[in-house]
Amino acid sequence: MPAPHNAFKAALKAGSPQLGCWLGLADPYCAEISAGAGYDWLLIDAEHAPNDLRSITAQLQVLAASDSHAIVRPPIGETWMIKQLLDAGAQSLLIPMVESGAQARELVRAVTYPPEGVRGVGSALARASQFSAIPDYLQTADDEICLLVQVENRAGLAALDDILAVDGVDGVFIGPSDLAADLGFIGNAGAPEVETAVLEALKKIVAAGKAAGILTLDSAMQKASLAAGATFVATHIDVLLFANAIRRDAKSALALLPDQTARGAAKTEAASRYLQQLCKHWAHKGEVEFNETKGSIVFASGQKALLTATADHLQVNASTGPRGDLEQWKQVIADHLTRFAFREEFDLQWLE
Repeated sequence: MPAPHNAFKAALKAGSPQLGCWLGLADPYCAEISAGAGYDWLLIDAEHAPNDLRSITAQLQVLAASDSHAIVRPPIGETWMIKQLLDAGAQSLLIPMVESGAQARELVRAVTYPPEGVRGVGSALARASQFSAIPDYLQTADDEICLLVQVENRAGLAALDDILAVDGVDGVFIGPSDLAADLGFIGNAGAPEVETAVLEALKKIVAAGKAAGILTLDSAMQKASLAAGATFVATHIDVLLFANAIRRDAKSALALLPDQTARGAAKTEAASRYLQQLCKHWAHKGEVEFNETKGSIVFASGQKALLTATADHLQVNASTGPRGDLEQWKQVIADHLTRFAFREEFDLQWLE
């Protein structure tokens, strides 16, 4: 009986696009939920997520029961880490920060048994061989291992031709975020210069006969990457999916409660000047609209102030969200208006 067939590797070899998602929540329960979503592959991340060998193994066990293929990304391409992950049952690895052909060749040796490679021959203890239930695992395992390397900086791009020339590298993944930072666009993977570099690299990978991959949340870039020939494309990250969904729901839940409000007034013949001065002061921090008699100030935090000026009074309606600090907001408004006092004793009285 041979090693388990790596359907993901076969799909890449056939040029069949495989769509996936990043798993960074580092929990088998979450991985099990993700496994039922319908992705072709799911990547268990140990580079930027709090995964260790035990949590990775638990997630591999969960994903084994699904149709979603498991890929594991270690923190770094160390031979001892790779050995442990392969023995734990990972058949596809994505190695970060590959910057040379020589580094790629060492990674091929790390995933290959002797005499061609240096992978430790300890399958009798390993989940990978079903704990010795696969009698010819050692003879067949190499063919089912999928080695993907990640190019994500200028050094990697400069060495891309050398990396692509390495036999045993099944695919090259372009990391837009790190590449953007190295190109001087940190936090802006959507910069035109970055996207051009990414798409050119993807096309070069495909032309070399290797599988090309990318993670991007931008739908236009996803389509462009597939059009460039990319065959393993991740479209989202479980951490962001959960974080965004629960934040939206919390916002909706709080919206069920009324805002906290207070009304205030100050007697002054300079009411219009106070109104305009306060609106101008906060114009660069929030959404502000005003004229000589009406003003509206709205902050992203939910704090609002509506101002009305008459010939002898300034009226203020202050409000916060249901969990805002209304008393503190009232004090902020009063303090600012007092500092603007136009040669008079200004006194804003809150009525409720």
